[in-house]
Amino acid sequence: MTDHPRKGTVAAPGSPNFALHTLGWRAFQDLCAAVLREVWAQSVHTFADSNDGGRDGAFHGTWQQPPDPIGVQDIPDGPFVLQCKHTKKADTTLAPSDRDDEFAKVQALVERGLCGSYVLLTNARVSGASEATIRRRLLDAGVRYPLVLDGQWICDTIASRQRLRTFVPRVYGLGDLSQILDERAYTQAQALLGYLRDDLATFVVTDAYRHAVQAVQNHGFVLLLGEPAVGKSVIAATLAMTALDAWGCLTVNAHDADGLIRHWNPDEPNQFFWIDDAFGAVRHEQQLTDSWSRHMRHVMTAVHSGAKVVLTSRDYIYRDARPYLKEYAYPLRQEQRVVVDVARLSPQERQQILYNHIKLGAQPPEVRARLKPHLKAAADTEPFYPEVARRLGQQAFTEQLELTTSGVTAFMARPTDFLCDVYSGLGPDEKAALALTYQADEYLPAPLSLDNFQREVISSCCRTDLERCAVER
Repeated sequence: MTDHPRKGTVAAPGSPNFALHTLGWRAFQDLCAAVLREVWAQSVHTFADSNDGGRDGAFHGTWQQPPDPIGVQDIPDGPFVLQCKHTKKADTTLAPSDRDDEFAKVQALVERGLCGSYVLLTNARVSGASEATIRRRLLDAGVRYPLVLDGQWICDTIASRQRLRTFVPRVYGLGDLSQILDERAYTQAQALLGYLRDDLATFVVTDAYRHAVQAVQNHGFVLLLGEPAVGKSVIAATLAMTALDAWGCLTVNAHDADGLIRHWNPDEPNQFFWIDDAFGAVRHEQQLTDSWSRHMRHVMTAVHSGAKVVLTSRDYIYRDARPYLKEYAYPLRQEQRVVVDVARLSPQERQQILYNHIKLGAQPPEVRARLKPHLKAAADTEPFYPEVARRLGQQAFTEQLELTTSGVTAFMARPTDFLCDVYSGLGPDEKAALALTYQADEYLPAPLSLDNFQREVISSCCRTDLERCAVER
């Protein structure tokens, strides 16, 4: 086996630098919270966008000294207050006067018993003199332990802490990857970033993503399920990016079980296999499922040897495929651990997805301002599709949109153009079944005994599809 450079070898000179100023303030706040959770191993609760009383986040309890605390040593017991200061300007230096309005809030928190230790994180630079002034004013406000961490500290932490990058994958698109990845992984990462760059900018770390990370870490296998356009492929691609970094894996984007087995190298255990639409793209394809069933023992052997496998599938296709998978080989006994329903999103996750797509979309500023009051109602609509949220952020899809609560919620709940795109991807069998369902209104018996009218519905669907194919040819 060929020797490869050690994972994590720094190839680029100088201190790491991530473009933190390009993050929104909420994304920066989430990054700061992840530092406490994933780096310092402390629990942390982040507060809502407004009325936080001078607290972006808080931690109550006894500080558990991390095994490798990155220079943060003996910190008194809580309560802790996490405050974030984000600037959109690159190379900005934070001055104590920028925090004048916060010092009064800090004193009020101390008097209410809500602040013993105060952690200020900023993406700006902080000079030694400014840090000393800020610390003194915090001490004067009654804080027992003030801590000021600047943008370079955050960049150094991102570069040195892979687990942080795994749970905040947006940072992969913000800096020089050659400072955290070795040469062979760097080439693949650049290609993946070309595919992922826009998606990473709006990516929200959901419970589904966290579950998928844990499944791959613990079991080497995960199946991502969901309806069309709920984000399965984006999560799979993001896992592929983190696999380059977290597990030193090289990615193989195989097309089926045969491709996985063909590319599996027993002498290269750190391989990451990503297979989209494993059991069919728009309908269940029996030959693909038969191939998985036939090769599943080999697939699980690869997993047990160190390979990691991520499959995606539409949920209705998996329901058709599942009975044909061999139970003695396929990890059905661990199904609840390795199968992730991507479509399950909390209200907060929905709101963040919408916010990201509107903020980073192509809508004019005046449209974004008029959309803002209606976004909570839009996030509460059923069903909720991240792809439709993306379209709401694009002017090309919203030319006829009425900028009212009813107009925005109708766009989310009844996305006509999106449904037409999904329908056009269906085969004649699926279209015929859909037509029969609508024709039957409330009751479609099973098993189905076709009458003449139903046979005509099926024939009509097949004729229409054949005519369309003839025109396209």
